[in-house]
Amino acid sequence: MPVRWIVALPVAVYLAGAALQAVVPATTGGGDGAAALALGLLLLGLPVAVGCLLGRRVPASPVGAALAWVGAAPSAVFALEWWGKSARTPHPWPAAQVLYQVQAGAWVWNLAGFAALCFVFPDGPLPGRRWRCVGWLAVAAGVYVNAEQALIGPPGEGQPVTLSPPVVAVNAVAALLGCLVALSLIVGSLVVRYRGADPVVRGQLRWLVLGAGTVPVLLALGWVLQWLGASPAVAFLGLFAALLVAVPAAVAVAVLRHDLFDVDRLLGSSLAWLLTTIGSAAVFALAVTIGARLGAGSRAGATGAAFVTALALLPMHRRLNTAVGRLVDRDRYVVDARIQQFVRAVRDGTAEPEETQEVFRAALADPGLRLLLRRPGIEDVYVDLAGSPAQVDEAAGGVPLSSGGTVVGRLVLGINSARRLRRAREVALAARLPIEVSRLRLELREALRDVRDSRTRLVSTAAEERRRLEQNLHDGAQQQIVSVGMRLRSTQRRLDPGSAEYRDLDAAVEALEATIAELRRLAHGLRPRQLDDGLPAALRTLVADAPLPVHLDIADVTTTDVVATTAYFVVAEAYANALKHARAARIDILLTETRPEPERGQASGDEPDPTAKPKPETEGQDTIHIEVTDDGVGSARELTSVRDRVASLGGDLTVVSPPGAGTRVLVRIPAHPPAPEGRDAHRRR
Repeated sequence: MPVRWIVALPVAVYLAGAALQAVVPATTGGGDGAAALALGLLLLGLPVAVGCLLGRRVPASPVGAALAWVGAAPSAVFALEWWGKSARTPHPWPAAQVLYQVQAGAWVWNLAGFAALCFVFPDGPLPGRRWRCVGWLAVAAGVYVNAEQALIGPPGEGQPVTLSPPVVAVNAVAALLGCLVALSLIVGSLVVRYRGADPVVRGQLRWLVLGAGTVPVLLALGWVLQWLGASPAVAFLGLFAALLVAVPAAVAVAVLRHDLFDVDRLLGSSLAWLLTTIGSAAVFALAVTIGARLGAGSRAGATGAAFVTALALLPMHRRLNTAVGRLVDRDRYVVDARIQQFVRAVRDGTAEPEETQEVFRAALADPGLRLLLRRPGIEDVYVDLAGSPAQVDEAAGGVPLSSGGTVVGRLVLGINSARRLRRAREVALAARLPIEVSRLRLELREALRDVRDSRTRLVSTAAEERRRLEQNLHDGAQQQIVSVGMRLRSTQRRLDPGSAEYRDLDAAVEALEATIAELRRLAHGLRPRQLDDGLPAALRTLVADAPLPVHLDIADVTTTDVVATTAYFVVAEAYANALKHARAARIDILLTETRPEPERGQASGDEPDPTAKPKPETEGQDTIHIEVTDDGVGSARELTSVRDRVASLGGDLTVVSPPGAGTRVLVRIPAHPPAPEGRDAHRRR
């Protein structure tokens, strides 16, 4: 059957019922007034109108038709009641007496639309023969309750069929049990559907529970009030308000915008307040009872009971809200507990703040989530937790992270929804400490990188200046002095060897030769000429005239001129100290080069993990290792100038020199340090 006809049926029933409710009282002389009738029809028409909207927006779902029956069924029941009651008026309608007996139990069909809605929400009844049997069982239970009430007859009148009291009692109990069993099975279908549903369907079911959860409570309350003597209109006013207003609104939101609000929090708060109300009433009744037994007056007892209830209200609500939240909104409490545990681990130093992104991904079940931080000092440039640049589409949304009124980062979701955004905001707020620590560590790494780059630039510039100065000394001043010396010698040969002028020129030439030797020494201190033949050759030349045995183990390394110069001076300084102060009998010099191996489990083309702990500067690249060892007296002094040279290239130097056990100088230097790149370079991009 086409969907439009399925929705049209309850609409037709509603319109027919509304017409009968308007016509029957007018022709029989009964009725409660036009205003009450109009209000009632308006309330009944609300679920019908919303059902039509859902049937049009989601034609493949039976929810629209079921929701329309929520208003159409009471409309038909009320019309049947008016028709039957016309039998007690001067102008009864045809078959009014029969319908008068039937309408005594027709009230059960007021819940027919609600039961059908719970049975098919949100995508039809559950598959299987047994669930189809549940639907027919609910219909049979309704028919049985209606028939049992019809046999008893309206209150205050005799039974149309003579039945013994035991038979009446058995029928009443059987009808009640059948109705309860049918409703329990329908509720059970919701539980089964919820346990096997995806997150979207679960959210929709929570909306249904939020709107319809009070219906059984209000139904039971109506029975109690009716038993106490209240009229049906007063006893079941809350029930019809929930059926005709709360249920349509909740179902419409669940189908069209299930993530409009945080339904878990709304559901938990509503249930907590309901339980608080019931608990407060119980406390009040208990306090009044105790006051009466103690002999307190009615006014004093009521005042004391109100005071006790007021004292218990807020603590009771806090405890109930927490307990209900853990039950209804367990996902939120699990996520909060996990985040709080991670924050405590970061505070205690057992977890790294750079793990925040992975914790967020696991907690929010979003493997595409990214935690990005704004690059310090640069607008609109974001990096991941490892400091690598990242692209951010601000139009795609996300959760901005602020500190002191300034946006310092963004939480970008892989799966976007209003519910996930709310959860992400809560998670980001709870994990503010590790996020802030990650940001500060990123800024610290940036500052250290800027300092290192600045030192590297200074070392490179100084090395270049030394090379230029050494070249100028060798090719400029030194050659000119040699030329002047040769002219003086030529002039000296034309003089008498015994003359004073001859001796003066001889002294001048010797002074020039001493000057040339000093210039050569200075030039060699700026940059050894032996480095032109490579670092291994320069080191062999350095120890060629050693006064004690020197064991060399030098690999043929290839590196930049700045690194080679630094390595040469490191060995020269350590070698000179060993000769002067160590009183050693042997010196060992080791020079090797290592290349990194790919990390286990990571292919050569894979991107590195952005959450990994930052590695030392020399890890993950070609590295030169230098080791200078002697067997002297130890207690060597710090090599401050050499340490600064090594640190400027991103390396490190360690001196191990216990008293009486010799000295070991260990150095690691990147073979090819990266080009200096600070914030200015990123700005130029």
